[in-house]
Amino acid sequence: MNILEVLEHALFNRDPNKRTEAELQLNEAANNYFEDFVTLLIDALINEEAKTEVRMLAGLFLKNQLTSKDTKTKLAQQARWINLSVDYKSGIKSKAIQALETEDEKVASSAAQLVAAIADIELPRNEWSELIPTIINNTKAENKTNVKKASHLAIGYICESADPLNPAIIAQASGILIAIVQGVQSSEPKVVRLTALNALVNSLAFIKNNFENEGERNYIMQVVCEATQADDPELQASAFGCLSRIMATYYRYMSLYMEKALYGLTVSGMQSNDERVACMAVEFWSTVCEDEIESAMARQDAGLDSVEAANSADLITFNFALVALQDVLPTLLTLLTRQHEDPEDDDWSVAMAAGSCLALFANNVQNYVTDPTLQFVSANIGSENWREREAAVMAFGSILDGPEHDQLRTVVAQALEPILLLIGDSSLQVKETVAWCLGRITDLLIDSIDVNTQLPTLLEALVSGLQDHPKVSTNCCWTLINIWEQLCVDSDKSATSFMSQYYPNIVPILMQLTNREDNEFSSRTSAFETLSTIVSYSANDTIPIVQSIANDALTRLEATISMQSQISSNEDRGNLEELQSNILNLLTKIIGRLGQDVTSVSDSLLSMFLKLLAAQEANSLIEEDILFAIATVAGSIGGEFVKYMDAFLPYLSKALQNTDSTICNAAIGIVADLAQSLGVQIVPYLEGLMTILGSNLNNAEVRKELRPLILSCFGDVAAAIGNNFNVYTSLVIQICELASQLEPENGSIEALEYVVSVKEAVLDCYVGIVGGLNGEPQFIYPHIGSIFSFIQRISVDYTLLTIESVCRSATGLLGDIAAMFPNGEFKDVYTQPWVTDLIKKTRSNPNFDHKTKEAARWARDQQKRQISLQG
Repeated sequence: MNILEVLEHALFNRDPNKRTEAELQLNEAANNYFEDFVTLLIDALINEEAKTEVRMLAGLFLKNQLTSKDTKTKLAQQARWINLSVDYKSGIKSKAIQALETEDEKVASSAAQLVAAIADIELPRNEWSELIPTIINNTKAENKTNVKKASHLAIGYICESADPLNPAIIAQASGILIAIVQGVQSSEPKVVRLTALNALVNSLAFIKNNFENEGERNYIMQVVCEATQADDPELQASAFGCLSRIMATYYRYMSLYMEKALYGLTVSGMQSNDERVACMAVEFWSTVCEDEIESAMARQDAGLDSVEAANSADLITFNFALVALQDVLPTLLTLLTRQHEDPEDDDWSVAMAAGSCLALFANNVQNYVTDPTLQFVSANIGSENWREREAAVMAFGSILDGPEHDQLRTVVAQALEPILLLIGDSSLQVKETVAWCLGRITDLLIDSIDVNTQLPTLLEALVSGLQDHPKVSTNCCWTLINIWEQLCVDSDKSATSFMSQYYPNIVPILMQLTNREDNEFSSRTSAFETLSTIVSYSANDTIPIVQSIANDALTRLEATISMQSQISSNEDRGNLEELQSNILNLLTKIIGRLGQDVTSVSDSLLSMFLKLLAAQEANSLIEEDILFAIATVAGSIGGEFVKYMDAFLPYLSKALQNTDSTICNAAIGIVADLAQSLGVQIVPYLEGLMTILGSNLNNAEVRKELRPLILSCFGDVAAAIGNNFNVYTSLVIQICELASQLEPENGSIEALEYVVSVKEAVLDCYVGIVGGLNGEPQFIYPHIGSIFSFIQRISVDYTLLTIESVCRSATGLLGDIAAMFPNGEFKDVYTQPWVTDLIKKTRSNPNFDHKTKEAARWARDQQKRQISLQG
């Protein structure tokens, strides 16, 4: 194989068939001739005469043969590398290090990623001991700039991917730090310093022991602080970004440095004329606030005051934001006036950063921000300069979450009128921010608005904003959603609501917005979402308007089916699918709101939905939306849906078999929904569905997230069809027994969360089976031992005991089983201490709600009856 030629074809050949052929050749070689293929790739990487792009592809392709985002694939790739001979691997590693020295920066970057991929395999195994010393040597001052930069890149990639808890990796921390600090020095070229600063950010989790050493910590902070004063703005910005990450990681050590340097450095940085520097300096204070907010929440959850928390490194707080408020807050308010000139420029700006930081300050120091901010608002809201008007409204909206509610409620009532006047401002930036501010008010302080005197004026302003620029209308939609969600609770159960009078005026304008040909700034989608909310909270006297929305939506949906065949570009297809998705979601809300009233039009609805399903290409983006709409019809008309099952079943079965797509996730949920809607009428259709679901469970290649969904689905089906599930009970119980013994495949949070989700699903399945067989205990009797065994394991699993739904289901299940067997068949179990302990822990948990504690009381009552039985 001429590797350079194949790589070049894969990159540059204009013929897509030739490119595909080259890619197939590469993959075939990787799978069947791995060792020879690796040699070809590494030689291509170090070939100075080859094209840059070809060398880069060689390095990246080789790197991708050693690592993957998929855990299973990654483990297999690592095992394949590990099984190669030591001498062979040594030669490859030597060439990878050699590639770091190339003067071609793009190739060196690929080489750095390759070195990191190999290191990710070997360093945890205490192999490649010469790597870190070699890199340290490469970063010495006397080396070429390109070599130092590439070596720091490699360090950054190594730290980014490696496990910071692995002792073999931690053992390399000092060497890594030596190299990084050398690179950050002011004597180094800019590109080296930038790369080293990035590497330092990635290494912070590894250098914990070094950072705990005061001397080393002082030196690290010194070189980073010096970098904030560099002549180059890019370096300054990078240094402030590094300080933010240091603060986030090592807050408990920062008191001395804040007092000596960081207050002054960061306030000065915020005032920089360079956007990047100012943004990163603001980001530093956002990080401070986030740390202190998180710490306050943790102390509250633990029931500790600040004195008690001082004994915990993770909960300590120095109130940096409050101490610095007098200097930082005026600076933030001033920065709000540094908006982009172009109103449609949504790139992150220092004004946006300042607004975000101000909101965090308000949440952190609470009432202390109110008066200074209101003074700023008062001084600027009537300014002739649009920047100052916009900054005033932004400042007001930013502080609404944090200070005392009663204090803000009075302020909002007073400020609402001057803010509303600006909805017709000549500046788009001002109007957009006004609409956003109104959204914040209605989200956080709806009770500050007088519904009789102020709400009509507010709605009038929103109607005006809906017909303005898409950026304004999108925020007005959000505000309307907040109003309906908070003022119309339970309206769908009422004859009328306070908001019913506004439907005739607002709904037509929203309908008009949904007819936009484009979705600029999500304005069309926002209008659909607002209509969906208005429908969901509609009182009975607005049902005729809801029905008119439905008729319009159905007409438009049918029109989109013929449009699918006329699509000529991916952009047009995306726009059409987005429109169809919006219409389907709106119809789903309407169907849910109308309930049984949709029975009279269910034939036309199902005909439309099935026609739309038939028109979809494989893995269409709207397939899930169609299925959800159909499931909502089933939920609304109940058993009447059985007449559509023969037509719908092929589509549902196909979706269940499409395990690579999230459509399968949706389809599993829909099987459960159909079982609840149809009850025993689903039994004739179950054999095929259960076969597919069982096959998915047994397929080792299927996405693991499907397994808990399927187990929960089994429980829902069992609860719905009662003893008709008995033909599946023994097999499903066996599956649950195996699943309940699952252990995390590694120490990651993701692995632990997956195991917890599976065990929750097992519990759901048991609850469904026991509930379904409630009247016929003889069918569940042989399996009660397995269920008790699982609940007993839950009773000693700290993680599961903190999950309210688990405790509610587990104690409820204990009570249900006791009630099913009132003659004491399992009395001995109920006398065991673990049963009492589980019930007690559930009843006494202060974080659990009334329903959960009721389940525990029910279980306790049933336990007492069991224990009191004679014999």
